Amino acid sequence: MQVVKQLNVTARRPATRQALTLVELLVTISIMGLVIAISIPMVKPMLASNKVKSGADIVAGFLGQARDRAIEEGRPVGVTFDRVLNYGDGVTFPYNGACVLMRQVAEPKPLSGFVKDVRVAVNCVNGTGQISFYAWQESPPLSGNWDWRLANVEATYWTKLVKEGDQIQFNAQGPKYELSEGGGGFEINMTRPANLNLAPPVYETYQPALFKVFRKPQATKVAPTMAVPVALPEGIVVDLDCSGMGMSDGKQFYDEKTLPYVGNSPCFFARDDFCAADETDKTSVTIMFSQTGEVDRVYYNDKPSNLGASGVIPSEPIFLCIGIWERTGFWDGGTLSEDYLPDPSVRNYHDMNNYWVTVFPQTGAIRVNRVANTPVPYAPFGGAVQASRKFANSLHSEETR
Repeated sequence: MQVVKQLNVTARRPATRQALTLVELLVTISIMGLVIAISIPMVKPMLASNKVKSGADIVAGFLGQARDRAIEEGRPVGVTFDRVLNYGDGVTFPYNGACVLMRQVAEPKPLSGFVKDVRVAVNCVNGTGQISFYAWQESPPLSGNWDWRLANVEATYWTKLVKEGDQIQFNAQGPKYELSEGGGGFEINMTRPANLNLAPPVYETYQPALFKVFRKPQATKVAPTMAVPVALPEGIVVDLDCSGMGMSDGKQFYDEKTLPYVGNSPCFFARDDFCAADETDKTSVTIMFSQTGEVDRVYYNDKPSNLGASGVIPSEPIFLCIGIWERTGFWDGGTLSEDYLPDPSVRNYHDMNNYWVTVFPQTGAIRVNRVANTPVPYAPFGGAVQASRKFANSLHSEETR
């Protein structure tokens, strides 16, 4: 009986557990450290890609908000992409190919004159015509009875509100002519790209015309009802050097003599690209939506003849490249420097962690697609970026806003 009792007691005794030895603990810690070390390079690009994706969503959402507002308010509303100017040392390396801040803008109401019964005269038969103002002294107007004081008042208001690149229409009909500043006031120069295919206006002093001035949106004069400016996540940019309209294969290039250089090679600018002309190029890129939702006009400083100064009605998709700060270009003493790039063949439109935000002008639809590293040899602002745009445009399965 005593033997059985002793056996039962032994059976109920819990089994003892042995702790990890110091060697086993060190081995476990080493394995965990090795796994973390291996996973960091894999996770880091994923986190960076998520950050860029967040930036692309912010851009697409802000554009969509402007489009909705244009429809709601019944007037053109859009987004201005400000260039970064004098970033870094403030003088030598302005990164004006990058945008980190977006503003929502609305097209100002057309100007029909500040003085009652004001009219303008202009004669562009010889290519350039100076705008001159005429205000009637009495009503109804009598021929030859002008008040020059009122005409000078009108000219003063124009100096404050009308800008180069704004457009003027006469007698509420016919084409709109781009205005330029010259000769002590405003003029119509028929050599300006926007005026090339138009018949020159002729309104003599004895028969001046009523007018309406269509002003470009001014980002610095945002209406109180407009949205507050939106900044992209830290380190994320809209790479304007890679952005533009269309998917041209590079056939529309300017004369090499007018182009800046990358090293010893000229930069080939496509006509509808948004890349900066030089370190002094301060012109923002503005995409405007009409009251019906489609793209109304795109404003930008095209190289070198200001094709985009008075706005362009796009016929092809608008591509905005969302990438990282380190892969945007900067200007160094009059040339576009890329010496800092770890690999000159890798730009934001090559990096598969980046995204294209595409705006379709006919509908105003906005799409976000990942960048593909297309097998095209490196060519600054040429075939490689166009191939990347084409591939993004072919991905119809990606999300559409």
